[in-house]
Amino acid sequence: MNISSVSGSGSVSYTSTASSDTSSLEKQKTKLEADLQKLESSKDDDKTKEARKKQIEQQIKSIEAQIARKSNNESNVVSGSAAAPANQPTKSNVLTPASTKEIAAATTNSEGRFDIRI
Repeated sequence: MNISSVSGSGSVSYTSTASSDTSSLEKQKTKLEADLQKLESSKDDDKTKEARKKQIEQQIKSIEAQIARKSNNESNVVSGSAAAPANQPTKSNVLTPASTKEIAAATTNSEGRFDIRI
């Protein structure tokens, strides 16, 4: 995910990828918090400051959510949890694509539609 913003005092860009670890996310969060502090003493008008403040706070929330997800995933791996999360469908509820054998044995009905018997 790329997060970019432009303010009166310059352009700032933060990038996070799935492979980024928690420490890099923490560094980004610290940088955003520092930017938030600098914003208070900037010479921009109140409207610009408020818009920029909302952007930074949104970015901080996004990073906090990523950190929470990452730490949750890491704790599941550490605890050896092999069970599927409750919100994921069970195998019986999942649509799976037809195999090549099933496709090869497919016929068409009188309307020309495929009829694959599984």
